[in-house]
Amino acid sequence: MKKQIMLSMLLYLASITTFSQENPWKFVKETNGIKVYFRTVANSNLNEVKIQTTFNSNLSTIVEALRDVNAYREWVYKAAYSYTVKEFNAYEMEYYNKFNFPFPLDDRDVVIHSKIHQNQQTKVVTSVSYAKLDIVPESRNVVRIKDFYSKWTFSAKNNLVYGEYIFKSNPGGNIPAWLINLSLDEGPTKTIQNFKQQLLLERYIKTNSLNILN
Repeated sequence: MKKQIMLSMLLYLASITTFSQENPWKFVKETNGIKVYFRTVANSNLNEVKIQTTFNSNLSTIVEALRDVNAYREWVYKAAYSYTVKEFNAYEMEYYNKFNFPFPLDDRDVVIHSKIHQNQQTKVVTSVSYAKLDIVPESRNVVRIKDFYSKWTFSAKNNLVYGEYIFKSNPGGNIPAWLINLSLDEGPTKTIQNFKQQLLLERYIKTNSLNILN
């Protein structure tokens, strides 16, 4: 019994320590129904971004658009082109994405491992993505992004889909942290604005290849 009490206390103290080390989210602004929050990443000068918004769409349409990697250049901010590197199954893949950066900065690219999942009870859809290394050879004059993580959470309620996007990345190269942080809300915000327009395309509305529950 004493060992169990001691173990419980240790776990409780560990949870307090973990929570206290996590910086709170700070509201930054709201643009066209897109709310932006920042918080500082632990042991870094960079910010993590959280964006909350709603979509006049359904879950299956959103999933179809997310899976269409070749079309990312149509709505992802500064994306030059992208392609699927490897598809493990209908829910999981690795893809390449190249971004145009303004002169005199070098362009960036990244290889992403992405997985989509739907909870069959709650119908909540999550899409988690993170950078993969040594999958595609690096190119000259293009900086490979090696620190990237994002998570989408979509939940349907009252004929709307509520979306939350958490994102953190270090574009690498000789870009000061203050300049990275200055543009962190611009890229994701414009991407989501473009994504909402993308969801109006019939090729996504009329398709549900993963049998997503709406």
